[in-house]
Amino acid sequence: MVRPVVQAGRSGRSLTRSALALAAGIGLLLTSGCGLLSGSEGSEDTESGMTTINLGTMPAVDVAPLHLAKEKGYFAEEGLKINTSTIAGGAQGIPKLASGELDITFGNWVSFIRAKQEGKVDIKAVSDAYQARKGTFLLMHMPDSAVQQPADLEGKKVAVNTRANLNELTAVSALKTRGVDTSKIEFVTMDFPDMPAALDRGDVAAASVIEPFISRANQLGAKTLLDQTAGPTANMPIAGYAATSEWTEQNPDAAAKFQKAMSKAQGEANGDRNAVEELLPDYTKIEPKTASLVTIGTYPSTLEASRLKSVVSLMENNGELPPNEFDINSMLFQPPKGDE
Repeated sequence: MVRPVVQAGRSGRSLTRSALALAAGIGLLLTSGCGLLSGSEGSEDTESGMTTINLGTMPAVDVAPLHLAKEKGYFAEEGLKINTSTIAGGAQGIPKLASGELDITFGNWVSFIRAKQEGKVDIKAVSDAYQARKGTFLLMHMPDSAVQQPADLEGKKVAVNTRANLNELTAVSALKTRGVDTSKIEFVTMDFPDMPAALDRGDVAAASVIEPFISRANQLGAKTLLDQTAGPTANMPIAGYAATSEWTEQNPDAAAKFQKAMSKAQGEANGDRNAVEELLPDYTKIEPKTASLVTIGTYPSTLEASRLKSVVSLMENNGELPPNEFDINSMLFQPPKGDE
């Protein structure tokens, strides 16, 4: 510790007071800085009284309610400040949760369930985000290519955003129901925004695409080879928001408030397509005319184990989970009593 030098006279007393004030100020900054730099706990802005949540998200239709909640002040009403950062895929957000870089992340349910099952990260789901509807998850191709039917994909490359994940598993399920030997397909990883151009160039024979990139691919002439969320995978839950169990235990009020704000926004987005369309150009960077063409799925306003069990079944059927071992209820955050 550096002690202030005391000099005789008025100037010395003034210097002493200044040095003490400076030392106190530095101490205050260091104390607040520790809280602000900790990613494992919700940090509170002492001036505004708001709790900051660092959240990972993607430029997809799935997260429209998140932007709606921010724009309409639903998070602010709950005393929350949401700092967003972009992730390329849901699986990429999970290590950031573990490291404390993110408090909550958007991601697909397969990634969350696998992380929980493998014990790498103790995942706690805090909000549902998106559920498939016909036309929201498509395997697309170029109509003038060698691929004219699903069986033509054998021996060729198909783009998915993450291997052995919801994107790939729904494609595999849909292809198998059509008699395609998926072991003969080379699945390659690619970010969703890059898929339309890759199809156009012929880098891949097909791509598993979500909105708004389905509409972009359509503009380049791509067509639907098959709908991945039809038949056995109809109405499949796609994605949600999750934290670690440690974070929700340390920040139960913040988690409950986030859940409440998202529930309100999800319900509103579900009943107001125009509100979603108006938001899409801002955070996905698509043209307004494209936003009017996108196929929009469902935004569930509740987090329910009964709905998510279909994802568990999909994973079990594809060998991604041992049969009858995973308890989806153990992964769901329940708000403290009095906060429901």
